[in-house]
Amino acid sequence: MSDESGGRAAELRRVFASAPGEALTMQRVYERMGVVGIDQAVERKNIRSTMPCLVRGGFVVKSGLGPAATFKATGAGMRRPTATGEGRAARAVHDRSRAARVGLQAANTPQPINVAKVEPGETVEQFKARGGKVEILPTFWGQAAA
Repeated sequence: MSDESGGRAAELRRVFASAPGEALTMQRVYERMGVVGIDQAVERKNIRSTMPCLVRGGFVVKSGLGPAATFKATGAGMRRPTATGEGRAARAVHDRSRAARVGLQAANTPQPINVAKVEPGETVEQFKARGGKVEILPTFWGQAAA
């Protein structure tokens, strides 16, 4: 969760903490957060996208669907989802398969060829003297002269 949405979640938790036992619709949440203006549609959208995090975290419980849905504080603090034995096993399989893919990728990555670098202002003879190899490519004008 980014800092911005983390701050928004904290503000939402404060709104629900200030109204224990009260079921709030999204419109009531918007009013309590002061984002009912026509120019604040983006902030309302961000609040709507943050609410499922609070529901999954166990801080609020949702009842109903759509605009009539209500949210109520559970009184419990936010909890982080923990992996069950089955979830941990699946994660371990994923990690092993990823490690295998990374190993294969490293093995199949071509290694760079060690090529002698030409120094600025160096002649062909000096380059050959240092152990460099010169490859002469055929050209159509070379064939025409022969």
